[in-house]
Amino acid sequence: MFEFIIISILTLLLGVFLYFGYKQDYKRNPKEFMRTLIGMPIGMLLGGLGFRKLDDKIKKWALDETRSQKKKRE
Repeated sequence: MFEFIIISILTLLLGVFLYFGYKQDYKRNPKEFMRTLIGMPIGMLLGGLGFRKLDDKIKKWALDETRSQKKKRE
């Protein structure tokens, strides 16, 4: 029962941190925010396990570098 209370409090604190810490980023561009929130931790995990090429692909997807490079060319 004690573990449940601790986990609940930590989950609540994480939720409050994410809400107030990233609220403005989400308002600016929700699609990019979700990509970053999902892609970066997975990329760091893969990089730590030694999958560098897959890590780079996920980082490019999360940062959407292909679109930003096309915009710079125009």
